[in-house]
Amino acid sequence: MDSITLVNGQPSALVEAFDRGLAYGDGLFETIALVQGQVQLWQAHRQRFIAGLLSLNIVTDTACAEALINTLTLELKTAYVLFDRPDGVIKITVTRGTGGRGYAAPRSAVPTRIVAIMPWPSGRELLSSTGVRVRLCRHRWSHNVALAGIKHLNRLDQVLARSECFDETIHEGIMLDQNGGVVSGAMSNLFIEVDGILITPKLDQCGIKGTMAEHIIAMAQKNGIRVLHQRVSLNDLMKADAVFMTNSINGIWPVVELFDDVSSQWPISNLTLSLQTTLANDLSHQTLVPKIC
Repeated sequence: MDSITLVNGQPSALVEAFDRGLAYGDGLFETIALVQGQVQLWQAHRQRFIAGLLSLNIVTDTACAEALINTLTLELKTAYVLFDRPDGVIKITVTRGTGGRGYAAPRSAVPTRIVAIMPWPSGRELLSSTGVRVRLCRHRWSHNVALAGIKHLNRLDQVLARSECFDETIHEGIMLDQNGGVVSGAMSNLFIEVDGILITPKLDQCGIKGTMAEHIIAMAQKNGIRVLHQRVSLNDLMKADAVFMTNSINGIWPVVELFDDVSSQWPISNLTLSLQTTLANDLSHQTLVPKIC
């Protein structure tokens, strides 16, 4: 079977027409790597999901959030058995549920749970070693301090930005904020290397706080590499010694070329290669919960 989807614990690919996730983007999601029957960075995804549930007031307290996540964990194990393959891409979605014609959320709404496992994407394996080409997206991040960092369902900024990368030789897009500062990729977090220091853009006005990015920051700091969160200009990007992008499925992608009206090239640095090696070692030895094989 190509993919498996459970809706509220039952095999299905259908949701109610008036589900608030469909109507208003009123919900959250996580995209997670399934490798050899184990869920990578599960604790980080779990904690981000709980924080998002509380921030959007989909649940009333931490105990309710924990209970919801525990239910999703059981459903993920069921989906894995049906999927019957060790590797894939997990997507977990929770919406506020159905009810209410307008924006006001009904107090009686029951969250909708969607657990899906899809085949691992092909053709990306070499990009971690050869590097990727990117372009500068014309569409920019919208500023919203209240939603900055949260992986909510309204991802139109990224949809529009990603649609600009129509050339198959362009693997990602660089997204700016409304002030012209560099924020991230369309589907990735961004790091630049300057004199052995890693710099990643602040995400206090827009963007997503990536689980892989957070893991790499902690990993780098543990190994004595200084990491700074600060504003990054286009000039900072162009003058960087090296650039890489991260997400939960791709790991670390070195950026080797910005192909645009203003172009630039970067080498794959020794620091990037070292981080890739350390990350691979971390992911192969970490205690992963839930282990579902």
